[in-house]
Amino acid sequence: MLICNPYEIVIQGMTNNNKPFRPSDWAERLCGVLSSFDQGHRLSYHQWVRPILVDNIRCVAVDRKLEQISATAFNFLMDFARDNDLRILDCKALLEEQEHKQISLTDAVAHGNTDKKQKQGTNPHAEAATKPHALVNQLRELTPVETTSAFAALHLLHSNIRDITQFQELILIQQAEGYRLLGIFEEGKQNAVTVCGFRIVTNFVAGRHLHIDDLASHHSPIADEQVSQIFEALKSIADKENCNSIHADSSISSDNNNMHHLYLKHGFTLCSHKFSLKLS
Repeated sequence: MLICNPYEIVIQGMTNNNKPFRPSDWAERLCGVLSSFDQGHRLSYHQWVRPILVDNIRCVAVDRKLEQISATAFNFLMDFARDNDLRILDCKALLEEQEHKQISLTDAVAHGNTDKKQKQGTNPHAEAATKPHALVNQLRELTPVETTSAFAALHLLHSNIRDITQFQELILIQQAEGYRLLGIFEEGKQNAVTVCGFRIVTNFVAGRHLHIDDLASHHSPIADEQVSQIFEALKSIADKENCNSIHADSSISSDNNNMHHLYLKHGFTLCSHKFSLKLS
């Protein structure tokens, strides 16, 4: 039985090539990005975004009101679906599709399964022509209107930033303090797959230098090619800004060993200890 509503758009956990989307809890994770704490201090889903199950396929139902209330959040969800080649349907279309499937299933039982025969006669050259081609990566500095395309990657690095509105507010504050973003976009994707946040800083210790605040990616570990792209772009920016060095912070946590190796591999050296005192 279909459990979406006529005024909802459904993001289906099935690609346009009819492959199930992974991980299995993707719908809950995506809805969690827009969740918040209620008055009872319990985490709850956004009132217009919820995970549902349709024909044992995980989906996300999005109320059309969200586009009017928060176009940024709505566009983020739609971009996520397009980036991952997920099917986007309105509830009515999904219902019609289910009815069509039922009719097709009945016809298949009555007339025999002809799909196998058709597959056996498939032209191997045609199959070869449909093989995916290599993705083309594009690196660019994000303009202020593009910063939301960095949310998905930076959310993986800073999971405490759950709300895209809060993310935008923090970005604006940081941009006023000189924060800038580089993003790598894979062909056909609206959101950056790898993101680097940085700023130009001057102090007594290091003089004028470029400081890396954030380096995050959907790929784990970050692809070497993309790391090289990022660092080459940062070197070019640092040179134009008359910087004498590039600095980066990385947590001492063992979970960050990959990042430590990444920086060392690309010529960075450990030059100082960083101390922190939390205020009550």
